[in-house]
Amino acid sequence: MRNNKFKVLSCMLAVVLATGSLMAGCGKSSDAVTDSGTPQETTDSGEQGAQSTPEAQAGGETTITVNTQSSVGAQEAWQAVADAYMEKNPNVKVVVDLKPSEGYAEWVQNIFTVDDPTADIVNVNLAGTASTGKVINFLEYADMDSPYSDGAWSEQFNFQMQTKEKGQSEWSMLSLDSVQVVWCYNKEIFEEVGVEPPTTWDELVTVCEKLDAAGYQPITMPGDATSFWSGTFGWLAQIYTDQTTRSMLDIYRAQEGDYCFDPEVDGVWKYDPTDPFNDDAWKVNQNAVRAYKAVKDNVYSPSSPGMKTVWENFAKIFPKYVGGETFFGTIDPGQVSMFYQGKAAMMVDGAWRLVNFNNDMKKLSSGEEVTDATGAAIEGVKKFDLGVFNMPTMEGEGIEAPARTIEVATGFVGAVAKDKAHDDQVVDFLMYYSSQEGQSIYLSAGIDAGLVPQGPSLVYGVELPDDIQAMFDQLELIGNCQKGCAAWLARGMSDVQESVRDFYRYSYDYLTGKITIDDWLTSHQNNIDTYIEDAMASSEISDNDLENPQNEPTGE
Repeated sequence: MRNNKFKVLSCMLAVVLATGSLMAGCGKSSDAVTDSGTPQETTDSGEQGAQSTPEAQAGGETTITVNTQSSVGAQEAWQAVADAYMEKNPNVKVVVDLKPSEGYAEWVQNIFTVDDPTADIVNVNLAGTASTGKVINFLEYADMDSPYSDGAWSEQFNFQMQTKEKGQSEWSMLSLDSVQVVWCYNKEIFEEVGVEPPTTWDELVTVCEKLDAAGYQPITMPGDATSFWSGTFGWLAQIYTDQTTRSMLDIYRAQEGDYCFDPEVDGVWKYDPTDPFNDDAWKVNQNAVRAYKAVKDNVYSPSSPGMKTVWENFAKIFPKYVGGETFFGTIDPGQVSMFYQGKAAMMVDGAWRLVNFNNDMKKLSSGEEVTDATGAAIEGVKKFDLGVFNMPTMEGEGIEAPARTIEVATGFVGAVAKDKAHDDQVVDFLMYYSSQEGQSIYLSAGIDAGLVPQGPSLVYGVELPDDIQAMFDQLELIGNCQKGCAAWLARGMSDVQESVRDFYRYSYDYLTGKITIDDWLTSHQNNIDTYIEDAMASSEISDNDLENPQNEPTGE
């Protein structure tokens, strides 16, 4: 039986948080995996691993090449795992050749267009459609016994948080890191002013009023167009829109007769807004055709009473308590400087901030320079204790459930499909990499080389160094808002860039008092109506598909 208990998560955020919406299709639950592959033979000790594959039995050496993105500590981490694996598997050579992040998307897309690429393990999420049909389907191996644990491969880590492909009949990305968005605050400032971490949005407003009266900027946050799309404000827009759209899942979930309906899953699922994990992908399938139809029919509305509540609440905080007129000119990493200098009391960030903060305070104590994300020195850094709290819940008309946040698995390690024997060997290596032993080696070597963990590993049994673990112990799972179609209308029409730009323009006008909330709602409705066809086209869903949402979309 799989361990379904979620470990505490935290973070690595970038564009993945901006583009987490499901844009097409649905299918079988990931929990109903069949063993469609050929089981590997293992010894009782579990140390022979891939040596039982045909290539190894033939006495030849297999080469596995790791070409994921380079980052601080990543080369050392992968090399440590490779060395440990090769010791167990002397007929295998693992080459670690990480590639620069700049230009990586173009590089990995090209890999899937050439004959006989040397690359095996890559960050497949950046390959786009170039990788379609050309990657190893890990579902074929998910329920096989792992040579590196006491059970199936999928029992080594949080399998339910893995990203499944369209129709969920494929799993091509192994993600062992995690993401959570949280509020960070300066404990000393809160204690001085006499305020506690808020649990509701109204309490947040009150905390901001008191901090402002005490001479502190309550919140530091970037307010440029990037922030409103893929950055901090865009995260909040998705998180709080989610409070208003939870019931829409009953409209666009897979229904009996749909091409993606799974009777063992969708036939028993019931909507429950009190359960923040009720709409996890392994519990219910979504039909994006039905979602687009609901938007077109204005059943799934961008100008709902709930959306009005959300934006009226935003206006109580932004921009007054986030730098006033300077808010819209603030960009990353300026927010971190103000927070570190003790000028601002709160900031919203990924929970990786906890580890970065811990490291920065060590630098400060030893007299080293503390720098921002660009490498520039931050002047006047003050030592203080960092606290975290979860998203304060909004209340009012149209609010359907407590606030969740962004909590997703990341990493997106995939493998180029080649011949069966080679694929078996690559998966065996990934079984070791994703085991308690393998991931412990990976993290230990990486941390020693400067790697910043995104949060507690999704691999069961892995522990972080005590000081890092203590930081993550403050975190609590409250559910992920970035599931399926829930956040489509939060920042314009999904991620259509023209729509996002329009969203920023009229949101700026509203938050600066140039237009009313009703004007904002009208503009938002017009935005969605204008760009829904573009979003449908990118999802390969046509108006003809909307007429028969039970059928798999053809885009024609």
